[in-house]
Amino acid sequence: MPYTHPDFIEYPLDKKHQNQWCFILCKISQNQTPLPYLMSLYHDDSQEWEETQYLQPTPFLCSSYKMGILYISPNSQKIGITSIEHTKSLSKLTSIKIIPLSRLITAGLLVLLNPVSILKVFIGSPQHLKKRLRTALNQNYTQSDTNLSYNTWLNLYDVWRKKEKEILYQSQYVTDWPKINLKIYGSSDSTYTDIDNGVDQQWETPKKAKHTYVAILQNGEILPAHASAIFADQAARHHFPAALYADSDLLDHNNQRVSPCFKPKIGTLTLLSGFLTQDIWLFRQDIIEKYHQQIHVKFQTAYAYRLALALYVWEQQLRIHHIPFILSHRRIAPSAQALKEMQQIVHTQLSCKNWQFNINQENFPIKIKLYSTNNPVSIIIPTTISSKTIRNCIQSILKNTKYPDFEVILVISQNNSLSKQQRKYIRPLLKYKNLRIVWLKTNQFNFSASCNFGIRYAKHEFIGVVNDDIWPKTPYWLDFMMGHMQDQNVGAVGAKLYYPNGQIQHAGILMGAANLCEHIGRFEHSERFTLTYDHDISAVTAACMLIRRSAYTQVHGFDENYEIAYNDVDFCLKLRQANFKIIQCQQAKLTHFESLSLGNHYTGIRAGKERQEILSIRSKYKAICDNDPFYNPNLSLQRGMDEKLAFPTRITRPFATSFSLNK
Repeated sequence: MPYTHPDFIEYPLDKKHQNQWCFILCKISQNQTPLPYLMSLYHDDSQEWEETQYLQPTPFLCSSYKMGILYISPNSQKIGITSIEHTKSLSKLTSIKIIPLSRLITAGLLVLLNPVSILKVFIGSPQHLKKRLRTALNQNYTQSDTNLSYNTWLNLYDVWRKKEKEILYQSQYVTDWPKINLKIYGSSDSTYTDIDNGVDQQWETPKKAKHTYVAILQNGEILPAHASAIFADQAARHHFPAALYADSDLLDHNNQRVSPCFKPKIGTLTLLSGFLTQDIWLFRQDIIEKYHQQIHVKFQTAYAYRLALALYVWEQQLRIHHIPFILSHRRIAPSAQALKEMQQIVHTQLSCKNWQFNINQENFPIKIKLYSTNNPVSIIIPTTISSKTIRNCIQSILKNTKYPDFEVILVISQNNSLSKQQRKYIRPLLKYKNLRIVWLKTNQFNFSASCNFGIRYAKHEFIGVVNDDIWPKTPYWLDFMMGHMQDQNVGAVGAKLYYPNGQIQHAGILMGAANLCEHIGRFEHSERFTLTYDHDISAVTAACMLIRRSAYTQVHGFDENYEIAYNDVDFCLKLRQANFKIIQCQQAKLTHFESLSLGNHYTGIRAGKERQEILSIRSKYKAICDNDPFYNPNLSLQRGMDEKLAFPTRITRPFATSFSLNK
């Protein structure tokens, strides 16, 4: 969603623009800022703005023109255009033209803008050519990068001036600020010391206070001048949580800031990896004292001490607050000693839980692979058994899954008896003794109803829901997913899915993107942290989802009002409301021939239902749609740009409050 500041221009849309691809052309006077402009759509039915894409330079006009290709939905009432730099005026934006396009011309323009991706489609196998071409065109459409550097982002959103300081010190909470001491590891004196005097002179914090926090640092970490004051204000503002942590970045050998680390809300696996504790944490003094009364292990590095304290606070279910500002700069990576200490902490923690696991000894963040083969699993596959590829996918689940004890239940949803072609496809599957077939008589395929129906026949506590167009890339995919069910608080686990060409199709679901949600990592080949490490998340796809039956029963299963899409999002968010965890398991890798059996979800009699379902989900889960706790507000919510820098951000300085046009 776009973020409010004075310079926001709205342009009304006519009916000829709605339910239509459109070419947006804006003329901007030459003396304007070279920074990009952001386009947003206003949806009349939800009365909310959706951030769409940045206006791009035109390849065939002079530099004063900016363009965008945008699908405008039937409910869109107006378009908004704003500069990403809050201080600039748009008074020199001299004209806006919105030109409706046919689908053929739209496809031609998308090919013209990025011909290489289309050529790759035709170079490959002719199998599923139409679908792969549609995917490539969609990828071209979603690419809307600013190509701006981290340094530009810092100059726009991380400059702390006199104005922010005055606002901060006029806050009603300033009289409640706690005292902050430092404990620095690796220095000549690792005992408690007061905040550096140079910092105090600029952004003073109390020398005496009712509450005291201890900041744990490794020698070489640098705090910006405002860090202690922000920590103190956030501690008071959020009623003195047990611990606080913030975002960070790295200082390179030229003393330049690089590699920002924007952190999510805490989850057990992300915390155990050391990703969240690789830089400054503050712990309340009384918490540290209680910890040392119970635990008498001494650590040689701040990395290990922070991790041990953070795990103690987390296991005690005490409050931990994340501040989405960059409040420390790292110069060094964890030493071999630090990595060894952290691995020992993780090993002890998981061994005490009696979980099965492996720890990669070389990686930082620490890579943990959970696995389990202790419990039998029922796999539900709703299907229309309508093609040879689908038959082969189902057979691959039966043949290539190495899990020792599982059954597969095919749910065939149709009123009529099997056709000759369907009988031909299903015949080779009948030789598998762990396969059962159940029949749901219905005139209209409903994925939610098929899942609920199949689960009634399942024998086991753990249930896999798998699409009929899924093919395992690793035979141990189910072992890895079941590994997370060792945690009794986990309600559902999702897998990492790939397109047949090797690009990622799904690595978790990000709430709030694309006006509702978006697949994380879509069309990428990246190995970044969130795409390779298992972690807590808001929702996962039911294309391949493992469910705990007791959790499923508690939330009354899949809502059959969501016939094809968004049933998985609704189900996961119901589980989270019931205090179950959702895990994205990146070690479980499968190929997904997305929508091969049914094609587009919203054609024919379902046309028009997508928007109704989006509005339904948004109304039920507005808080998480507005602010996904497992996604940092400094990162983009635009399609295809997950974990790229947000221009602009969704937080205000100095109080770290979120804001948007929709509030």
